[in-house]
Amino acid sequence: MATSDVFPGALARMPDAKESGLMIWSSADPAPPPRFVEGFERFETFARDAGADPAVLAADLAALWDFVAAHPAVLASSETADAAARFLGNAIAVAHPAATWWMASEPEVGTSTRSVTVAGLLRTIVERPDQREPFLEMIASWPQADRDHQELSTLTEEDADVELVFPPAPFARPALALPEFVEDDGRVIDYGSRWVGGSPPDDAYSRVSHPERFAPVLTVVEALVDYLETSYVVDVDRRDGESDARVVHLRPTTGAAITISATAESVGIEAGALFRDIVPVCTCDACDESAETVADQLEETLLAIAAGGLREVFPVGRQRSLHTRILTADGGRSSSGDPGPSISPERLDRAAEILGRLADGWWPAWSLRDARP
Repeated sequence: MATSDVFPGALARMPDAKESGLMIWSSADPAPPPRFVEGFERFETFARDAGADPAVLAADLAALWDFVAAHPAVLASSETADAAARFLGNAIAVAHPAATWWMASEPEVGTSTRSVTVAGLLRTIVERPDQREPFLEMIASWPQADRDHQELSTLTEEDADVELVFPPAPFARPALALPEFVEDDGRVIDYGSRWVGGSPPDDAYSRVSHPERFAPVLTVVEALVDYLETSYVVDVDRRDGESDARVVHLRPTTGAAITISATAESVGIEAGALFRDIVPVCTCDACDESAETVADQLEETLLAIAAGGLREVFPVGRQRSLHTRILTADGGRSSSGDPGPSISPERLDRAAEILGRLADGWWPAWSLRDARP
């Protein structure tokens, strides 16, 4: 494998899209993605002809940015631009040693946290020199972002050593009275199965037809609240909210409190310290949610929280991310990210204090009524 006097490692050819896909999806052990690629020699010559030392540019992204910004002729020919993009990507891999090359629609250099489209970055340097400092700040913060991502990944992959506490009698969902909706041509719309065997049309992603199809879920909300009130030791406060919403506060003697805000089009759930969810997540025609799928999600979430299946870990990493997990008898789901821009710093601090007192972030199960002395 070729080497270079400019970059501290072996040079490989540019991976193609098929190879990049194998790196992600293959069950076998694929070859590691390259850190440095060949084909940048034309830019080396360009830099030397302009009086610059390629080795200095390779080791200093700020100097490389300034050089490219001062020499827009680097974009004059496609061959030189391609060589410059490869050189730029290799220089990013020098600055952030964890970064490697892969191919999407065009070559990129990055990690699972961040990725840079090198041809686009090259054009940005020439056309938007004001982006110099934001780019360098991104490079400087990249190692911490990778560490934060690894911490969140570890939380996601951890086995849940939690015993869920369910009532003796399982929840029985009431039958849903589903209204019938039709297309313009008179065909009945089979929500939940519209795109089986194919893909939705592009305009379906921006179209929402019959959001009132979720109204039957209100019956499930009422049944779930009644079931939780009957099965667990919990105070239930029902009231009317804004925009015709039905708001229910469930305050158990132990475990995470829940607030449900339900309308004919969606159901919002807040629980614990920072957990938030809304079903359906999206009402567009492409997502094709139905009242049944929304009822499934609602039932899974509420019953899991009451059973002790809610985990909240905050703050995670320097970015102060929130990791949440819903554990069910069949598995569950988890998510990580920013708690939300609307949450005040004071509330975040209170949440961190509350969650810090829990056992590894797990809220305890609600107390069963039959378990009271």
